[in-house]
Amino acid sequence: MTDDLRKTDPAPCGFTIIELLVVVTILGILIALLLPAVQAARETARRMQCQNNLRQLGLALTGYEIQWSLFPPSSCWPSGVDPNDAGQLGNLQANWAILILPFLDQQTLYGRFDLSRPIPDAANATARSQTLAVMLCPSDAYNARPFQGSQSVQTAALGDGWARGNYAANASLGQMWHTSNAASSPWYWAALPSSPGWNNPNLRGVMGANVSIGLPQMTDGASNTVLVGEIRAGVTDFDARGVWAMSGACPSALWGHGGITGGTYLGDDYGPNCSDPKADDVVACSAIRTTVGTSDGDALVREGMPCYDGDYANTQQTARSMHPGGVNVCLADGSVHWLSDAIEVRPSTAGALSVWDRLMASADGLPIAADQW
Repeated sequence: MTDDLRKTDPAPCGFTIIELLVVVTILGILIALLLPAVQAARETARRMQCQNNLRQLGLALTGYEIQWSLFPPSSCWPSGVDPNDAGQLGNLQANWAILILPFLDQQTLYGRFDLSRPIPDAANATARSQTLAVMLCPSDAYNARPFQGSQSVQTAALGDGWARGNYAANASLGQMWHTSNAASSPWYWAALPSSPGWNNPNLRGVMGANVSIGLPQMTDGASNTVLVGEIRAGVTDFDARGVWAMSGACPSALWGHGGITGGTYLGDDYGPNCSDPKADDVVACSAIRTTVGTSDGDALVREGMPCYDGDYANTQQTARSMHPGGVNVCLADGSVHWLSDAIEVRPSTAGALSVWDRLMASADGLPIAADQW
């Protein structure tokens, strides 16, 4: 019986080349199918964190208003200083974000600021360099790089080491122009409490320069008025957009960001993520354009961060984000909402205000239902 037993070769082990290729191909297809879903889930999480930041800022601003009966001004500077003169940028004082630090459980950081000195002063270098998680949108790839004013002659007076931020106070649909720069369009310049642009109910937001309003003056209602919106951090070291502790239009406030037809002005920085090549008016824009790619600004338009030098410094900025298709905003009632890039920004009727403008103006007399935006 044992003579009939024969040894046989073992069965072949492992995979053939063809089988491995098939498995790799299948895995590649699965990864390609899953990757967009994973990326979308990550962006959803980042957007939710951004919305939570805005809620915290809204609560802090509300706390400030309860204590002082006014919201903080978006920007401050001493009497006689023209913030549109790049040579005087070193005189800028505290902005809204610094003033609400005690209401963000940041009393210690607030105490590190010497408010008797300008914020660009060396005495405030350590405090202004502090990164605050509540000021950062996780979708913005540029907000980890500090602002370095010394990298451009035009921004040198601001100094170095400023931490970035992604949220801006709603100031005015007029531009942040001082009287000396406003001869051509005096009806909408809005850099002072006496400015026509601040006192025009179709333009005034909430937190102006050296001036602000409280809830009683917000006659459109807290649920109809934007308090804070998203912005993007500058794309170069000396791009002043998105600097949380810096006063001015581009660093930390929204100015001239509408398409008003109540006068002769139709803005070139209207609505969220405006792509007009001359949108945000930023000091050192020409140098920013050259650094990023082309002197005509095409590279910045593609990046979603167009800018314009003009004759002024940091006078105009609209809301921007790196979330696809729109921006988050916090209304004065503390609620956070998504505003699509498709929101009406150019009114269809002459003399009317757009949906965007009506949400930004605090006393235009045209409150707007949520189902319209």
